[in-house]
Amino acid sequence: MNAPHMSDRFASTFRTTLIDHITRQRSPRRKRRVMLGSAALSLVFGGTIAAAASGLITLPGATAVTAAGAERSQTFTGTGALELGPRPEGATAVSMSFVCLSPGTFVFSDGASVGCDQSDIASNLTTYLLALDAVEGNAIRISTSSEATWSLTAGYVTTEVTEWGVNEAGDTYGVINDRGHPDLIAVIATNGEQGYVSRSDLEDADGTTAAKSFTSPEDALKWQEQHAGKVHMIPVYKSDGTSVIGEFQVG
Repeated sequence: MNAPHMSDRFASTFRTTLIDHITRQRSPRRKRRVMLGSAALSLVFGGTIAAAASGLITLPGATAVTAAGAERSQTFTGTGALELGPRPEGATAVSMSFVCLSPGTFVFSDGASVGCDQSDIASNLTTYLLALDAVEGNAIRISTSSEATWSLTAGYVTTEVTEWGVNEAGDTYGVINDRGHPDLIAVIATNGEQGYVSRSDLEDADGTTAAKSFTSPEDALKWQEQHAGKVHMIPVYKSDGTSVIGEFQVG
């Protein structure tokens, strides 16, 4: 099963990200995106979505999730909607556990999607936090082809963004969240170890630092062309920010 494919609400291409830095100076938006990689690549954890999808919600700065009502489960063929019942007071999101029972592409109500092939059937679980504004009435709708079969368990939850950790050097560490970026950002290294990369190292490698000097879309495209195909390896540390435990691949 593919990792959830973030819709335009959560993700964009690198080119769009760079150009957006230039064209939206008067109305800034946080453009760092959750990056979900395959097993051969690496993973940067970002707040709600990545923490929920990976199950690593105990990382500092991640979103703590508490059930706010009973879960509902149902199996569907084709497009369908799971009724959740009345929304409990204080609920802030919906926690979803999705399983594909046949090959297909399944689009969630916020535009995110999951693609499954024959090898994925009933063998992988996709967990996801859905914002309340993506709930249609009191139901979660998933769109797919008429022959595709799937199962969904979901329920209302309350969410709370936890605090980042602070090491002895005074550096914050944890996941990217709505508050921004800690000094040390949680990642999975190429050797499978979970650790942290320096925010400055990551921004130097992924073009964020360079983008601050761009004055036109042409500058962004030129930088992208110069770095196309290049891979940068940056060190992965323990939370102390000094003990190296692996490398993180950017590019």
